[in-house]
Amino acid sequence: MKKVILLFIVTFVFARINPFVPVIKPENRLIVKPDYFKKTKVLLPNEARILKKVIFVYQSVNGSIKQKEVIINKNIDFHKPIYISHSPKKFNLQELYFLNLFKMYIKNRKIFIQTKDILLRSFFLIRPFRIVLDFKKDADFLTIKKYLKNSFIKKVIVGNHSGYYRVVIYFDAKYMYKIKKTDEGIKIEIR
Repeated sequence: MKKVILLFIVTFVFARINPFVPVIKPENRLIVKPDYFKKTKVLLPNEARILKKVIFVYQSVNGSIKQKEVIINKNIDFHKPIYISHSPKKFNLQELYFLNLFKMYIKNRKIFIQTKDILLRSFFLIRPFRIVLDFKKDADFLTIKKYLKNSFIKKVIVGNHSGYYRVVIYFDAKYMYKIKKTDEGIKIEIR
């Protein structure tokens, strides 16, 4: 009997009111401007003659540590340094118009949706990674699909529902994001 009571107490203490609400909401995380890796040089010891491989150890978006191995297998001159450089991709401004519903502006990992409609809810789905935004408005239109090139966004789909319309933004990878309401609409920053 004591075990049953203890089990009930433990279950009650760790239970949540709504178990379907995610514990971690990435849109509530603080977005800090990333400090991007720019350049480094490596001098190899004087006995080095053939560069066999390079191993990159990195932290993924979910926090796990992973590695990628690149096979080189080429002769090198140890007198000269090996340079590794990186510059983040810059995305040009893209403007998308969705009938008389809203305008969307996309640039450098920031999305702005210009609308006076009220954001009812927002959430994300994993496979493929996408952010879903529901805006309050009675409208009558067929589903709109826009595909993007040279962007971190692959496509945007807007669908009509009873009393609201849904905006689904598909991304090229998983991201952390933050949604902020402004006087002129919704701003989404991703990282």
